[in-house]
Amino acid sequence: MPDPTSSVIDPEAVRVLVAEVLRRIRVSSPPVTAEATKPSEVHLAGRVVSLAMVERIPAAAGRVTIEAGAVVTPSAREHARDKGLVLERAVGRAGSGAGAAASRPFLVAHAECQGDATGRAAAIARAVPGAAQLPASGLADVVAALSLQASRDAARGVLLTGRPAVAVVLANRSASLRAVTARDPATLAAAAAECNANLLVIDPAIFPAAAIGRLAKDLAVRPVGETPAVLTARPAGCGCKGH
Repeated sequence: MPDPTSSVIDPEAVRVLVAEVLRRIRVSSPPVTAEATKPSEVHLAGRVVSLAMVERIPAAAGRVTIEAGAVVTPSAREHARDKGLVLERAVGRAGSGAGAAASRPFLVAHAECQGDATGRAAAIARAVPGAAQLPASGLADVVAALSLQASRDAARGVLLTGRPAVAVVLANRSASLRAVTARDPATLAAAAAECNANLLVIDPAIFPAAAIGRLAKDLAVRPVGETPAVLTARPAGCGCKGH
């Protein structure tokens, strides 16, 4: 019989003790399954994805989806990038034709208009499914916001302004925008089709509200076409690398 006062450690006793401890740990700890480690999925509903919405997303979120036509504000996009989150559109992320066109964000903006431009812009946004209305600002700021969304999300839109000629020149400085304007609906529709335009610049003082709504709807669902080569070719004698 072993002496309980002996200082000699029995190797067999140690082995049995360790085995018992490990067995109890396995019994008390639930097995790790694929479901337990599966990252959570977050869906952000709404036409506009703001910084506040992205800030509320858990850091452990594995997949973040947004509406097909949602507009992501620049601050929200930057915050998502900093958190390592990828914002994926729920539907229509790829494809061609009318389906792909309908999945692109559609924006309605206004700047430097006479009369109730806010009400007119809101009516257009309601008439086009999934459209988002940009906040009013100066003409240069609104065009810059439209350019940013077009470059990042292939957005299309309508800009209401009392200075359509200036707005078109400003917009067409951006490589992501192809803006057209006209003084009547038929001419504007023809110009948009010829240039594969993604921005209609309209003076609401000379266009009936119903005509603007029809033009916006047509632009929102128009199949993605090819831009004329003359609009994408590098200008003769141009030595820059930005075209």
